[in-house]
Amino acid sequence: MKDKKFFHYLEVIIFSYIILAFIGSIDNAYAFFHDQDAENPDFEKSKHIIQSLFDRVNNASTNYQNDIATLNIPLLNNNNNNNNIPIVKKNQDYIDNLKEIISLAKKTIVQQEYKSILNDYIVSIESEMSSYNHYNKHLLTGNLTENKISMDLLSKAFNYETKAINEYKQLELQ
Repeated sequence: MKDKKFFHYLEVIIFSYIILAFIGSIDNAYAFFHDQDAENPDFEKSKHIIQSLFDRVNNASTNYQNDIATLNIPLLNNNNNNNNIPIVKKNQDYIDNLKEIISLAKKTIVQQEYKSILNDYIVSIESEMSSYNHYNKHLLTGNLTENKISMDLLSKAFNYETKAINEYKQLELQ
């Protein structure tokens, strides 16, 4: 009888340890996944954030192109820089719009798989903004070096944008 009681107590103790270990593992798993969620949005949310960023920049670019088309400036005039002021103002509006977009993008947290896409796209936007700043200097001064710098920065922007879009497409295929 004592042996039965002893084994019963032993079973209760072992079962209690198993339950406590199970509860502990659940608690640790919850803490792990809770911390993961706090640091990284889920995959679909990250995908939506990147797509939204692409859309905002595309909309800003389309609006800029439409605004430039309405200026009806036949040719840019390097001899009379005052004629270039309307396009400089439109360029500055576009730069300001991109600054707002990039400010929000830099505050964005995405899942690890999307971080390089976000960073490359931010570099692309920053390069495009710098390009337009140098282009404005060229329009106001006629300095050809500013135009060359602008073209180089625009090429850099294009390369980083292409890289970001290609990375995004690769994630879509997975």
